[in-house]
Amino acid sequence: MTRQTTFARVLLVAVFAPSGGLSGKAVAEAAQGRPWWPWLLAALVWLLVTGTVATAVSSRFDEHR
Repeated sequence: MTRQTTFARVLLVAVFAPSGGLSGKAVAEAAQGRPWWPWLLAALVWLLVTGTVATAVSSRFDEHR
């Protein structure tokens, strides 16, 4: 596995894994009749922010190759 492939996989996990956990928390809250939307909003914000950062880092990494 090349260094670039390893780097891309780490970014992928860093973006999607926490978002999945936050979405799961939203489902658990909804099942208990509690407000679930803050957790879903947090997952969406996480995806947008970390996705943007990951794209910027990945693009910067490609420029130096």
